[in-house]
Amino acid sequence: MPNQQRDFFTRFLEILPGVSTWTTLIGAPILSYFHPAWISVYIIAFDLYWFLKGANVAAHLLHSNSVLKYHQRIDWLKGCQQLSNLDSLKNDLRHKISIEKIRGFRKLYSEQLQRLEQIKDNRNLDWTRVYHLIVLPTYKEPLNVLESSIQSYLDADYPANKIIMAVGTEERGGEGAIKNAAILKEKYGQLFYKFLSVIHPDGIPGEAKVKGANATYMARQAQRFLDEQQIPYEDVIISNFDSDTMVAKNYFAHLTYDFLTIDKPHQASYQPMPMFHNNIWDTPAIARVIATSSSFWQLVEASRPDRLVTFSSHSMSFKTLVDVGFWRVDIIPEDSHIFWQCFTHYNGDYRSHPLFSVVSMDAVLGESYIGTLVAQYKQKRRWAWGVTEISMVVPEFIRNKKIPLWKRLLWTERLFEGHYFWATASIMLALLGWLPLIFGGDRFGDSVLAANLPFMTRTIMTTATGFLIFSMYVNMVLLTPRPAHYGKWKSATMILQWLLTPIVSSIFGSFPAIDAQTRLMFGRYMEFWVTPKIRKDKLETNSGLQGEAVKLK
Repeated sequence: MPNQQRDFFTRFLEILPGVSTWTTLIGAPILSYFHPAWISVYIIAFDLYWFLKGANVAAHLLHSNSVLKYHQRIDWLKGCQQLSNLDSLKNDLRHKISIEKIRGFRKLYSEQLQRLEQIKDNRNLDWTRVYHLIVLPTYKEPLNVLESSIQSYLDADYPANKIIMAVGTEERGGEGAIKNAAILKEKYGQLFYKFLSVIHPDGIPGEAKVKGANATYMARQAQRFLDEQQIPYEDVIISNFDSDTMVAKNYFAHLTYDFLTIDKPHQASYQPMPMFHNNIWDTPAIARVIATSSSFWQLVEASRPDRLVTFSSHSMSFKTLVDVGFWRVDIIPEDSHIFWQCFTHYNGDYRSHPLFSVVSMDAVLGESYIGTLVAQYKQKRRWAWGVTEISMVVPEFIRNKKIPLWKRLLWTERLFEGHYFWATASIMLALLGWLPLIFGGDRFGDSVLAANLPFMTRTIMTTATGFLIFSMYVNMVLLTPRPAHYGKWKSATMILQWLLTPIVSSIFGSFPAIDAQTRLMFGRYMEFWVTPKIRKDKLETNSGLQGEAVKLK
């Protein structure tokens, strides 16, 4: 919390990211003046590193896109039903592997068979015991946004009588928000196993005005209901969604299947593939590039489960959530921090399991073009405020000696590296190669390195442009169908928008991160900023998320 007293070490960890970023940004031109040859060697190494990193990211994006395509075509509810006869299901998978001609499906079936063969005999595989609890924190979102989200849960191929729906309205949202909650309960109240309409009181001691406070208040209300119904916590999967989160038709079935079959299901969070597609055709080009890039990054991370941390909408065991004390009510990044709460609780034996099912959310759209850009910047700055995780997680790593040392060191490095490069990489890639030529003067201008530096940098960056073209292709593959009221020119702009990438990556990538780190460095603690949810037209479908299904067997 902003008013909480920090000890010296916590303040050191809060200051460190900002100091590192500003040391880099200020030190680069200074070194370019005094030691241009040194900085030139660093520039080449830096560019080469990002070239290799770009190739790695492209490979993971291709892999996740391919895996997602095959997972979308599986009838996961059928798979859940088949778990009642495990031997029969395994035989069916073996047969499927032997006759399947498509390599992607063959690999998917092989992975499923391998997972099933590791299941212990006493494992309860009855899918009908599983309930899904959805918490939907809301503030002042329009009714059509909330309705489209809830309708997608009903449209999913999972029995609604196994879904507990909780809508949490902020008291400070005013009469309009409370009225919307009443409308939702009247319309959907009888369609789920239970519909909980919860008003989160304002000003509860110890709480900040953050999403986690609303979500935790709802979860505790739902806990009372589960106790009344005598539903075991270990049979409940809770999904913490944003108010605009719409799920694919297979979401709950896929989640249930994975929950029943993976090893240590209560020691895993389930991270779906977030796509910011609900209103993607209505947003300006800059917002589309940012939304698509955010979706791509989560696809990349899904292909590297050893690095995956929960982000935005996610699911987990309700028993685990209770055991770790729910989401924190006094911080902004509750979505990622719940992973670290569980990670330390289980002494490092916890993971984020990639769930290859899509959840679609809104891209940023304001009431005007300028309003959209301002809202987009503020959203990215709020995400960048996740840098506070360093000062919260590292002390826990130091205290908890039961977590293997290599895990503590590895995750600490990843936390720091991610936020450091978030703030510096795009700026350094755009400007670094020119600094020795600008500031080095005659001391550098006549050297062989000076003659070759632009060529080497240009060659590496030109090659890296191929990765951008690949991203354009993936974007068009994943993009929802063009609405009828838009012409073909709108589709062309979906390609041309990628020309804005260099500008977007700096202004809406590095700058918000630098802003967040600088604020943290000087102790100017942020409060939660709610991204406005604006759509030009009411969504009538589930954003093209339904997909085609084939049987698992």
